[in-house]
Amino acid sequence: MSMTKGKLRHIALTLPLLLAGMVFFSCHDPIFEDINKESAINDERIKGSMSSFVIYDDYIYCAPANEGVIYRKRNSSSSMRSRGGWDDMDCPETPVYLAEEDGYFYMLTTTFENGSGASEGIYMPTGYYEYRTRNPGDWGDRIDSYGYDMTGDNLPSRYKNQHAKVKASDGTVYSTTANTNVLYRDNEAILYADQKDVKVGSWWCLAASRDQIILGTSTGLYHMQVGSTDINDDVAPNDKSTAKSIFSGMTILTVYVEGMERNSSGLWECADDDETDSVIYVFATGPGSGYASQNGLYSYIPGAGWDSEF
Repeated sequence: MSMTKGKLRHIALTLPLLLAGMVFFSCHDPIFEDINKESAINDERIKGSMSSFVIYDDYIYCAPANEGVIYRKRNSSSSMRSRGGWDDMDCPETPVYLAEEDGYFYMLTTTFENGSGASEGIYMPTGYYEYRTRNPGDWGDRIDSYGYDMTGDNLPSRYKNQHAKVKASDGTVYSTTANTNVLYRDNEAILYADQKDVKVGSWWCLAASRDQIILGTSTGLYHMQVGSTDINDDVAPNDKSTAKSIFSGMTILTVYVEGMERNSSGLWECADDDETDSVIYVFATGPGSGYASQNGLYSYIPGAGWDSEF
């Protein structure tokens, strides 16, 4: 890669999340506190707090802040039933966000500049640069540039709310907008994140297995039966670990269920398997230094439970 992972880890502390209502990564603290959990989580994790999963030519691509762009084969064979197996690729500048649109693979990057005076040693983004290709890894020249701002309002829509609209197995469409409190079903409001019997903070992303709508929120990972409005945090449970024990208090930036497909209108359609039989990927981040060692990419593997990806 063009930058060392050590440098990327430093950069990850200042890189903003390109979503509506963006937040900054947690600051560095030499002593990290682990969140309470029922089972030990692998420390050899893919760390960082990025929010894009892109499916392109039967590969999964993502850009966690500490790893550049990583990818692995996406198929229905046993390879998806195990963790790891990620490869990385060289990228111009520092990757921030990925997208797929009209048969092209897009990558948004940024450059950093060392501050001066009181800000010396703090690297801040100076702008965003866009690349387009049909062959990921062969980036060619930049196709566009955008000024830096924390909200990302000047960026193309393909990078925003990629995982906030899904089609369920009964044909209904569930949708939200990242970091807001209203969940819709066929454009009708059905849940408010801060209502008395929900209290999940705010919605961030959605995914769908055959039987469940999986909800990424600012307080953890939840699900509800298709057609229901009753939510709980016991996602894909088993005897080794639960989503509740790992993600409680964390913001779930992206959820992807293996088998979900994007149709021609860009809508994610539900996976073929029930939730407990599906491979589930989650990008999670937490507030403050107490969560810094937990931020990163996780997966649920049927029969093996939840753990960090590595």
